[in-house]
Amino acid sequence: MRKNLITSIALLFLTLAAVFFGRNLAQSLVVTEKLYPVEEVKIARPASEIFKTMLAANPFIPVRNLPAVPKVSLLSSDVLAAEKLTQRAINLKVIAEGNETTATQHCEALVEKTLTALPTNLTSKIKDLTLYLTERKSRGMSNSHLIELRCADMSDEELVSVLIHEIGHTVDLGYLHGSGNIVSDFTDGSLLIPTDDVSVEFYQLSWKNSEKQRFIASRTDFVSGYAMSDPFEDFAESFNFYLLHGSDFRLLAKESETLQAKYDFLKENVFARKEFSSLVTGESGKRVWDTTLLPIALQAFLQES
Repeated sequence: MRKNLITSIALLFLTLAAVFFGRNLAQSLVVTEKLYPVEEVKIARPASEIFKTMLAANPFIPVRNLPAVPKVSLLSSDVLAAEKLTQRAINLKVIAEGNETTATQHCEALVEKTLTALPTNLTSKIKDLTLYLTERKSRGMSNSHLIELRCADMSDEELVSVLIHEIGHTVDLGYLHGSGNIVSDFTDGSLLIPTDDVSVEFYQLSWKNSEKQRFIASRTDFVSGYAMSDPFEDFAESFNFYLLHGSDFRLLAKESETLQAKYDFLKENVFARKEFSSLVTGESGKRVWDTTLLPIALQAFLQES
């Protein structure tokens, strides 16, 4: 009887082991991308209050004088832009609570005008777009082809800046895409990134792999504190900073050969050597925690009168 008990226990152990390893094997065969969120921040309003960063001893300065969220005023140009967005080859979804027609059209218009302001090739990989007119933790999420954007409780300037940050992820993971068989030390979720992916050149400037920075990496090698999270946020923050705060990027790059190399990478491989000016000049030589909270001259960027 004792022998039968030992046999039963052994069979039970082998069964549990088979289930465990089988599940892990099945999971390893499913290749999935990671969604990269813009971290949620508790923004101090009114604008006179100072936005506090998440780290008390953070060496990066906080973003000051955040604009209050304005009431939506729908223009005729917004309605036309919203219609154009629905005609794009993008799977567009809008999630709202109740009848939010005016706010929805305003958000759609901002998205359309932002996409129009960018070179077509940089937005060509966006296949799925979801706009949230509801309270939602993350201001934005994205991967190689998908963008989720919260339209509620953000100023127009912040919304556009968050969108550009997320487009940076689609450019990094979708537009600059390799196809070789030799894999690099970087992974996007469970997706292996090949060495011929152009973005690997950017990652390797500050990163050993998807989680660890190079030993010689310094905070002056990054455009923001959030860029130090991982190589993908480094790319997206740098993309946003290059496009909306070009003059400040060039100023900070003078302090770091690595940051200059990141600027040059974006200039050569993403923006076809086109450079941009900072439409709103930041504090000279200072870095912030999150570039999407910096003020921008929205009308000038969208080339509106």
